[in-house]
Amino acid sequence: MGKKLNYDFLNVARNMPRLRHKVGERFDINTSEVVKWLVSQPEIMDKIFIMANNHKVIVYDQNTGEWRGADVP
Repeated sequence: MGKKLNYDFLNVARNMPRLRHKVGERFDINTSEVVKWLVSQPEIMDKIFIMANNHKVIVYDQNTGEWRGADVP
């Protein structure tokens, strides 16, 4: 059986203030106040970084001290 995913990091959203996110109209993720607030939360940013690293879609280059996308030479 696979590893159970832990979504506790999303609990930060329980304290999200009232924000606009249009429903029923054309949705644009780039202008959503809800999306902007969610990605500004340290707990969520940390989890996204850890997930990207664990899934090897980003890699650390010890020679340069930089992170890069796995497909970037």
